[in-house]
Amino acid sequence: MLKNMGYVYSVYLHKSFSKAAEELYISQPALSSAIKKVEEKVGLPIFDRSSNPVRLTPAGEYYIECIEKIMEIENEMKTYFKSFEDNNRKVINVGGSSFFCAYTLPAIVQEFKREYPDYTVNLMEANADDLIKCLRSGVFDVIIDVEKRDPKSFDSFVWAEEQILLAVPSSYDVNDKLKNYRLSFDEIGSGKYLNELFPKVSLKEFENENFLLLKKGNDLYSRGLKMCRRAGFTPKVSMYLDQLLTSYYLSNSGKGISFVRAGITRYLEQTDKLFFYKIDDEHSVRKIMLYYRKSAPLSKVATDFIGFLNENKPFGI
Repeated sequence: MLKNMGYVYSVYLHKSFSKAAEELYISQPALSSAIKKVEEKVGLPIFDRSSNPVRLTPAGEYYIECIEKIMEIENEMKTYFKSFEDNNRKVINVGGSSFFCAYTLPAIVQEFKREYPDYTVNLMEANADDLIKCLRSGVFDVIIDVEKRDPKSFDSFVWAEEQILLAVPSSYDVNDKLKNYRLSFDEIGSGKYLNELFPKVSLKEFENENFLLLKKGNDLYSRGLKMCRRAGFTPKVSMYLDQLLTSYYLSNSGKGISFVRAGITRYLEQTDKLFFYKIDDEHSVRKIMLYYRKSAPLSKVATDFIGFLNENKPFGI
């Protein structure tokens, strides 16, 4: 009954016998014959051939559901056995954003290697969408991310918290009336800004300024919009950008205000062309999460790496 399920699934995907036959490199009559045999075993038609494009019958819908369950189990088996292969190879693939891979993780991986010299850690950069796709497929063993992910599919823990600040070109007039709130590069980099003596400012003060936002799909896009709207305005956006570092450097050159992670100052050259502001909104603090799949057992190297990260939580990412 399941012998030719690949043929059935291809017709279902393409909604066409001819297109499926072309992809499968068989003749259309041969494909039709194979599916006819499946339908004879099932005892019911799987496809409604009178429609264009071809549609599933109720029996066909159930058959496809079963195929997809089998495919899911097969993928879980592949992932399961791959974990043993990775365990023997003592390799772990860690996914993260460009910021984490370029700045935060290398030093941590270096320390991990000193403790576990036989292990190999591959840092792999990806955007938010690709991170979760690669984790789900098994390309990544763990990812470090700020997005909320499906708790049914992934285990996770909070690795750290980070402050989101406003980076404002020092040449902007708005800074003159906010002298009691503005912070220097050094005050951010040293961690002094975390002291409660440094007050937070309402984003309302910046409603007439031009903002630089990351593109839709990035956490800082939705988070920044939410904080502005909670302050009572919709920001005037002059540019949408792919990378946080790009928005930071554009702010540094006077092109607009941007939302940045406070930890960026730990890795970049000091500047007096920006003032920073703590934001009076609970969404200005976000969690840095570590995710891994529930469907596959963790390899020894992955278990050791996750344990190492958990014991070495960074301060002021």
